[in-house]
Amino acid sequence: MQVFVFDSVGRTIPTLVDALPGAPIYPLPGGGGVQRITSDSLQKLAGGTHIQRTTDPQALTALAVLNYRETTRFDPLTGRPLLFDEHGAATVEHDQGTVQVFPRINPAVIGLITLAGTERILLGKNVNHPHYSLIAGYVDLGETLEAAMQREAQEETGRTIYDLRYQRSQPWPYSGSIMVGFTATTDDEHPTMPTDGELSETRWVTRDELLNNTLPLPGPGSLAANLIHEWLHQ
Repeated sequence: MQVFVFDSVGRTIPTLVDALPGAPIYPLPGGGGVQRITSDSLQKLAGGTHIQRTTDPQALTALAVLNYRETTRFDPLTGRPLLFDEHGAATVEHDQGTVQVFPRINPAVIGLITLAGTERILLGKNVNHPHYSLIAGYVDLGETLEAAMQREAQEETGRTIYDLRYQRSQPWPYSGSIMVGFTATTDDEHPTMPTDGELSETRWVTRDELLNNTLPLPGPGSLAANLIHEWLHQ
């Protein structure tokens, strides 16, 4: 069987390989499988090729399945063991019969925010990361996606946004998420309320600054990078 392989932090190589002995094989919905292997084993398979995280849709699906199978073995309601079929679908036996169990996915929003009347977008630098990115965060219980985006903009940047428009989404199994992308506008060049300290810096940037490659940005293929790229080349 041909499989995708990932190490403990989700790095992989860009090719399928023959299944390795010793590591569990989890079937994928479209055929083939996925395995978790050590970083040393992955380096040997890479044969000099750089191992890294991927944004390939098929590989992201494989990683999502792998993470799900490793972390979800019991029904969260009853504690009974989950039963997986050959396609990876999970069921559990309840007193009322067999019930399908759907995987947990953490919804998150991300937004490209423009300053009204200008050609500048807002970027932020998280205190734990070296690069600049778009404003993002998880959706709270009972929130709409739009309300979550507005709240995150207020909490992280101290700005009020409006004219939210859905753009696209992207699965992001590294954090068990589905990223939902928006564009939005603000009239607030400067913060108008206290922030939560999650960002060490926010700044408005122009297309020229981005084209000059003066800022570290999200990696290619990520939703943040795609939204920035689309704005850059409008």
